[in-house]
Amino acid sequence: MKKVLFISYLPAMGNIFVNETFRTAFGMYAEDIEPSILLTQASVLALGKDYSPEKLGLLPIKTVHKYINRYGTKVYALKEDVEKWNVQIGDEWNVELVEKDKLSDFVHDFDLVIFM
Repeated sequence: MKKVLFISYLPAMGNIFVNETFRTAFGMYAEDIEPSILLTQASVLALGKDYSPEKLGLLPIKTVHKYINRYGTKVYALKEDVEKWNVQIGDEWNVELVEKDKLSDFVHDFDLVIFM
């Protein structure tokens, strides 16, 4: 099984890119691909307790949580960006924080990396 990392780096609020990162990753299971997601920069705001993309007509965050749990999708976030944006990560996320100085080694563990 190929390991693919989707990296979201665009803001969570006001656009669809974080949402599309999750949607694309969930579609990979049908192709025998193991997706993971890394949220960086302002996209870490999607981890916040009060994030509600459904208010923008996007995939509801509860649906995202359901699929993450069902498929065991790994979600990572850049530790420095979570701290910079002061994100209070919701309890429903099982997020692993990645430190910036270890990012290069982390990314090299994947067969393919896609920036969104």
